[in-house]
This record gives sequence, structure tokens and C-alpha cells, in this order.
Amino acid sequence: MRKFSNNVCKVCLSKELEFVEHTAKCSFCGVLLYYPYPDQDKPPEVNYYEWYSLSFEKNINNFRDITLYSTEKSLVNKPIKVLDYGGASGQFALIFKSLFPKADVYIVDIVDENLFDEYKSINKQIKFSEFKEDETKFDIIFLNDVYEHVEDPVALLKNLYSKLTTGGKIFIDTPRQFWIYPFFKLILKPIYNKILKGTVSKSHLQIWSKKSFNMSVALSGLKIKKVDYFSELTMDTSVYLRQMNLDYTILRLFVKFFAYPLIYTFKNKIYAILEKN
Repeated sequence: MRKFSNNVCKVCLSKELEFVEHTAKCSFCGVLLYYPYPDQDKPPEVNYYEWYSLSFEKNINNFRDITLYSTEKSLVNKPIKVLDYGGASGQFALIFKSLFPKADVYIVDIVDENLFDEYKSINKQIKFSEFKEDETKFDIIFLNDVYEHVEDPVALLKNLYSKLTTGGKIFIDTPRQFWIYPFFKLILKPIYNKILKGTVSKSHLQIWSKKSFNMSVALSGLKIKKVDYFSELTMDTSVYLRQMNLDYTILRLFVKFFAYPLIYTFKNKIYAILEKN
């Protein structure tokens, strides 16, 4: 992993950074970063049993959607090798193998112990410390809600590039900034600061702009084969309000009433398929 000085953008290396609260926004590529850059051996701990109980069917639907988005139906009876990078509990394999039963699903996560006992039998685990030297090649690599957590995204993609089979591809879905960021920054900065508090953290190290995402892919040597922008709330709006310290009953009801009609305008998720140049 590269070491970054605290005065440059870790994506494009520009020094044009704008600092607000605990964030830095690059004026050149547009990425929104947690700042100063944390130096952590492992990410903050997450109780994934609690996480999956909160997300429940949203999580299952998401796994199904990204599988169908990225994997051709013609592969249904093929012995493909799939990597769930940053897969945590290993639940993704359950959904993927229900659609592609002959696939071998591998998993690697920065915290090896995150893999649930319940899913060990359907995942082939590669220890994180051994992954760089592991010689297994993959037909599809999934980064499902992972790219925003990575300390050095470009270095990660360069490493994953070397793990692809000929014709292999990488799927990424990751958050992007949408209209509420510039809107509240312009008209109501205290709310903008709360939005930053709720969306950028030591767990969510960067939120992408279109330009910064495209630049990070190009710098890795990969190219974008397909990209789309979708509206998605991974969790209920009340969870985001708690993260912003705005967990009031009246506000919860107000946001729930207005957020769901507006969600289709968010386009807050990048879906992308990458391949070798």
C-alpha cells in the first residue's frame, strides 16, 4: 500500500483539497475523503450478525441483483471461479451458488475471523495475509460495498488485475455523491456537516464522484466495460439519522415520508464491470 502525505488526494495526487469537518474533498477529481488519512492495521469492528438483521431482505436482494448484473446466464452450468473480496460473513456465496451451483466461490477479508461458521462450507477461504502471493486466478471478482472502505483503492485494483483469468472481470458497487451534497453545502451548511458525519468515517473512507471513480480505474490499468448509476438505500433511513445524531421521532417520520419518493433521484450507487485493457 502506498503511503500518502496528508496534503494530497490519494486518488489523483492533487493538492487541491478542501477541508470540512473530518473530510477532504479533491477539487480536481471530486472524491470525498475521510481526513486525515487513518493508519490502521484493521478496519473498525463490525457486528455482522446485527448488520444482517438490520438489512435483512435488502441485503439478499442486493446480492441477487449484483449477481444477475455481472454474470452471464450462459455460465450457469460452468465451473467458474469467483472471488468475494472483502466478503466478511460469506453470505454472498449462498446467493451466488443458488444461481450458479457449479461455481467455486472464494472469499478473502482483511479480518479472516469475519467469515461465519454457517457459511464456511460454501466458501473457499484465502487468508488475507496469504492473498497477495496466492496464485489462484478468478473469472469474476466481486467488490460488493468494499471499494469505499479501502485505504488505497488504486493499489487494490492493480493487485486484483493480476488475479484475473484471460477474459476475467471485476464487479464493483460503491457509493457516489449525489445532489444532496452540493445542495445542502450551498444552502444549509450545518445539515451538510451532518451528512458528512453520517456518510464519511473510518469505515467509509471515500465517497466517489464519477470523475474520481473513472480515474481510479484508469490508473489501475483496467477499463470500464459497463457502468450504471442506481438509487439504493442499504439501510433504513432511521439508521442514517442515528449516524448523523439526528434521531428524533418527528424527523424520522419527515425523512421517511419524503425520502422514499425522492430516492429515485439519488443515483447514489455506482455499478461497474471492469476488464483488462
